[in-house]
Amino acid sequence: MNLHLPDYFLADLAVTVAFGIVAILLLILGYKAFDKLTPGVDFDADLKKGNIATAIVIGSFLLGICYVIAHVISATLGGT
Repeated sequence: MNLHLPDYFLADLAVTVAFGIVAILLLILGYKAFDKLTPGVDFDADLKKGNIATAIVIGSFLLGICYVIAHVISATLGGT
């Protein structure tokens, strides 16, 4: 089987990996900021206790941050 890849495949792959790493770092940074902005709530302790409501809040927050990060990366690449 002969596989024909476009010439720009490796460059696009490198850009995808780079933006993936940037997105993960921004996600971690967003979570750390959220944790600092809510000093009255100890998310780690609540999660260790099995508090499902805390897990839902954190999951919703992470999904929201991912949505924003995806749109920012898309806009930098010329998307809409």
